Amino acid sequence: MSKDTSSSRRRTRLVVIATALIVAVVVAWALSVSGGEEPTATGEGGQVSSQSTGTAPTSESSDTPSAESPDTPSAEPSSPSPEPPDATTMPAPDAGTPGTIGEGKTEAVEPVSVKDPVALDATGDFGTGLTVELAAIEQVQGVARAPGEIAGPALAVTVEATNGSDEATSLDGVVVSLSYGENRTPASGFSKGSSPLRGILAAGSSVRGTYVIAVPEGQREDVRVEISYTGSAPTVAFAGAVK
Repeated sequence: MSKDTSSSRRRTRLVVIATALIVAVVVAWALSVSGGEEPTATGEGGQVSSQSTGTAPTSESSDTPSAESPDTPSAEPSSPSPEPPDATTMPAPDAGTPGTIGEGKTEAVEPVSVKDPVALDATGDFGTGLTVELAAIEQVQGVARAPGEIAGPALAVTVEATNGSDEATSLDGVVVSLSYGENRTPASGFSKGSSPLRGILAAGSSVRGTYVIAVPEGQREDVRVEISYTGSAPTVAFAGAVK
């Protein structure tokens, strides 16, 4: 072998060795600069991911806090709804203290006096300035309309009231009753056809009211009509036979 050929091969080996040393130095320097990161790899969809030995992957944005960040206050657990009270343990309502029971005493009440009856065609005087007369007594047939009424023979008694006093008089308390026979059997009235005395009767004025009262035809020989209008005045009465 010639000396030129041997020299050429030595130079080639030196170049290869020098090149290998240079490449090794460059790789070592690159690794030291990158902090030991492994080469990046391209994943699916063209996204680039990198991994570092012993280092956790960084988040995409440092401005957005993590959902599990300790700075974010956790939601407080809601307090449980109070349970309804047990009906068996609720106290019974207080019935309160009963009122004082009376001693059972009776109060004396003055009976309403009834004047002696006058004739059916006379004038009844209460002694208060108010007088009444039986202006008419007609035989009619009573018509049952209200509960308890029984249709039958009746008398339509027309009462005329005259206020001879200087003040107006209320007639809202006027009560007209009729009885017949020896036993003074009370007669019932009819609502149909009746127009009772009501309202205020001015001084010096007169007014009429009609009362339809059931009276059997055979019981009209002894009829008694009583009229009252206030508890402070006596009751006036009329008696006689209705022909």
